[in-house]
Amino acid sequence: MVFATERIKEQARNSRSKSAALSRFAFEPADVAARLRDHIRGQDDVINKIEDQLNVISAGLYDERRPLLSALFIGATGTGKTETVRQLAKAIHGRSDAFCRIDMNTLSQAHYSAAITGAPPGYVGSKENLSLFDEDAIFGTSTKPGIVLFDEIEKADRSVIRALMNVLDNGTLRLASGQKSLSFHNTLVFMTSNVGSRTAERLHWLDAIPGMSRSSIYKRALLRHFDTEFINRIGIVDYFSALSVHAMPVLLDQRVDDLNQRLKRHQTRVILDDYARDFLINKTDFKRFGARALERTFRDLVVTGIAGFINHGHKHTPASTVSVSVADGRLTFNAIPDSHSEITSTSLKATQGENHD
Repeated sequence: MVFATERIKEQARNSRSKSAALSRFAFEPADVAARLRDHIRGQDDVINKIEDQLNVISAGLYDERRPLLSALFIGATGTGKTETVRQLAKAIHGRSDAFCRIDMNTLSQAHYSAAITGAPPGYVGSKENLSLFDEDAIFGTSTKPGIVLFDEIEKADRSVIRALMNVLDNGTLRLASGQKSLSFHNTLVFMTSNVGSRTAERLHWLDAIPGMSRSSIYKRALLRHFDTEFINRIGIVDYFSALSVHAMPVLLDQRVDDLNQRLKRHQTRVILDDYARDFLINKTDFKRFGARALERTFRDLVVTGIAGFINHGHKHTPASTVSVSVADGRLTFNAIPDSHSEITSTSLKATQGENHD
């Protein structure tokens, strides 16, 4: 049975390598999805749909008249919508900032639409074909798709949405000068929206009623805010569910890992005991503000505490581990030298101000 299992695994690996060889793209959809699942918690349904579309792209079965992929993510703030795009860029291009991000909040006025399409003939900048787009990030390469994110699209003016419809419909955006067009045919187009979040927050009790959920509130709000013809042009429209308490430990581990990367130059690392972990999670209003709330709590209580610990007499301490625990309702920071000698008596207590999330 063991040999049969190994043979099946080997066949699967060979199948993947052969399919990769037939694709012009130098990314493996399963690997991209695995990274997303490692870093984005509680959104497996969305990630599965993204993986399905990446398989279509890798197999060369996409519609060549349109962008490689178009997706609109809806849901409350801090649920991982923007972070999904960052992690996808990291998986494909090796950098989490390897995409063009357009903050639609800055395009809320009609006259700001020129920031997208460029200035029309006769206006300043028309000959330069200036726009907000990072063309290199949009075009990508022959082996890697470009990526663009239109963040918070509900805040953009209608004229901007109409320009975006052309991108979704035929993969091309003609600049207002008429002298140049931008191609999105080799691009993964992502959009995010918080439309409906205020209503969903007021009616959170609907989750307890069979057949009702906050996702339905977001989707109805989306249909009220945007024209049907715009929604119909989008390949994936999916809801990012609110984070549960079960996702918090993994997200906390990610914050600790990020901090330890920054602490390497001090030859120091930080560990949190179970009391400290529970303390931080209980201090976080993640149900309302999602992962960003945990990030703020960690920054305000742990990062500032470690910074104070380092700056108050531990700049020249030999490589050590800083253990974070709880005493008297506050976090404490204690140095544990690498020699595993007795814990030093010096400890600092983090200032425990209110968490204004």
